Amino acid sequence: MIWNNIITKKHLADSIAKNFCKIIALSFSLLFALLVVFVIIASIPGFSTYKFSDIFFTLKYDLTTNKASIWLPFVITIFTSGLAILIATPVAIKTATFIKFRVPARFNHLARIIIELLADIPSVIFGLFAIQSLGSFLCWIFHLKTNYNLINASVMLAFMIIPTITSMTLTAYDGVNDNMLIAPIVLGNTKTRAIYKVFKKETYGAIIVAIIIALARAIGETMAVNMILQAQSYNQVFDSGFLNITTSYLKTLGSLIATNMFAEGGGKGLQGLLFIYGFCLFIFVMLLNIIATRLIKKSNFIKKNFYQKINFFFWKTKSSVVFFFDRLLFKQKNTNLDKNSKTKNLTAYYLSQSKKWLWTTLYDWWKIFWEVICFSFVIGFASWIILDIFINGIIGMSSSSTLLSASKGSTGQAFVNTILVITVAVLLGFPISLAIAIYLNEFLPENSKLKRIMLFFFDSLGATPSILFGMFGLIFFVQTLGWTNNGTSGKSLIAGALTILIVILPNFIRMIVQALQTQPTDIRNCSYALGAGKWETIRKIILPACFKPIATAIALSIGRILAETAPLYLTAGLGTSNAIALDAPGQTLTTRIYAQIYINDYQKANHTMYECALITMLFILLILCVIHILIPKYFQYIEQKKKKIKKYNFKKQTKQKKLCAQ
Repeated sequence: MIWNNIITKKHLADSIAKNFCKIIALSFSLLFALLVVFVIIASIPGFSTYKFSDIFFTLKYDLTTNKASIWLPFVITIFTSGLAILIATPVAIKTATFIKFRVPARFNHLARIIIELLADIPSVIFGLFAIQSLGSFLCWIFHLKTNYNLINASVMLAFMIIPTITSMTLTAYDGVNDNMLIAPIVLGNTKTRAIYKVFKKETYGAIIVAIIIALARAIGETMAVNMILQAQSYNQVFDSGFLNITTSYLKTLGSLIATNMFAEGGGKGLQGLLFIYGFCLFIFVMLLNIIATRLIKKSNFIKKNFYQKINFFFWKTKSSVVFFFDRLLFKQKNTNLDKNSKTKNLTAYYLSQSKKWLWTTLYDWWKIFWEVICFSFVIGFASWIILDIFINGIIGMSSSSTLLSASKGSTGQAFVNTILVITVAVLLGFPISLAIAIYLNEFLPENSKLKRIMLFFFDSLGATPSILFGMFGLIFFVQTLGWTNNGTSGKSLIAGALTILIVILPNFIRMIVQALQTQPTDIRNCSYALGAGKWETIRKIILPACFKPIATAIALSIGRILAETAPLYLTAGLGTSNAIALDAPGQTLTTRIYAQIYINDYQKANHTMYECALITMLFILLILCVIHILIPKYFQYIEQKKKKIKKYNFKKQTKQKKLCAQ
């Protein structure tokens, strides 16, 4: 009877936990579906003010005459992002190859941390660096007239997406069996040749996926690009030739949305048009994510068919060039010096071996040369931007710092607002993400269709441009629910925090799911065999074992919140309030940087931007220290403590056994 009651209680606990997690998962899946619905509804006034044909079937952009072609800003978006991809892809792949195979083991982790640091830098800091330092360098190189141009924006975007491609390429390299490198070397190939001819080919699918994801991020980037690109006179520039387009500062689609969302005299019609632009941007990014997902599933097809078809033409061209230089450098002459056929054969053999050695050496040195150049390029840029922020930030803080003040419009108030947004988003986001991740990984079967759909949904939303979440937060939390101290026409930190919560949820869920997946199935089966229920196993065994990756996921989510600007710009606003309150508008550190571009006092604005950038960078470095130093040290201490306790208990038991024997 007692045993039956225990079993009943365990089944009841499992049922309650499963249903609770299911309700949370389905509720937030519905919320993400509402995001799309609200954006579509908000775009309806745009079609009543601007005709469908004037948006999609015209090449004229002039809002005063209701001509609002989406194609001109879309072309600028594709041009800027495409140029960034062309710059970033070879540099990132060569950098990843150098880190994986050339950097000594004791420095390998440090190199990866530097790449992670670059990935965590907020976009507005990249924008600040581009208009202050990078732009001047590019003007000197390309003889440009101003720092504000598409070339500067493209190079900046390239450096923003290099960490993404590098990290994903390194992950792909780490997932390949080491035998794919060892076997070709044993067969007589050099290490470099084994890397490029065998090992790297196993990761082509993952590399292509990384490029597509990086392209989606570049297309969705808003605030940093908006700091550089400031013009909307598309037709004037497009009619003057391609060269003028590259040196112009026309806005991309995302930056066009951010600039005109609160334009004076725009009204519901202009705002509806911007929601149309945002929805089209969302559809395009979703298509890229679908392509990436399909490529992940068909990575073998990519490696064996797609890549070979693309390179068939180039293979023939390369063979012809190699044959030409081979004949040029090693021209064999028919001589009568060697009468003996055996001597002739030996001569031919040694000649072929010398040719093979020369080409192999040239090939190896050529590949290593570009790896060193690309790695030095990335490390040099990382050092440049960090030194620039630290030097100018210290100068800004020493001249007119307001960090220690909590008054209206101060950096101290922005810092407190940032902490408030992070606290609210993490306190709400962690239990929600944990519940959804538990439902997906523990309660749904591995081959469940619902699980695949939900994971694809969350993964796609994780790569969605954050400006779209900001648009949803604006129309839902502000204009519909009115969660501000000024009703539906105001802004508030709570609206910003809840919008940021939606931004971080998809990646937060995915990271916790991956943490739960690291635990072997045998541990669960052993727990069930000993009589524990499913919820009891999750609560007492699985979650404690996943504490380290979950703590890392929390730290990474804080870094993501710290880096976001666009959602807070649309919901919390760029203005400040007299008091710090969740229902009042307020600047965070990143929105305070962006707000300074509208201030006339250039020197004061410059000092304020660098001061906020320095504080943000210190915050990011603190998060990285927590992830890579404090968390590992803490768990190392726990493990050592457990070993000492086991050793002490073993000695105690041995001593007791000896006493009993006596």
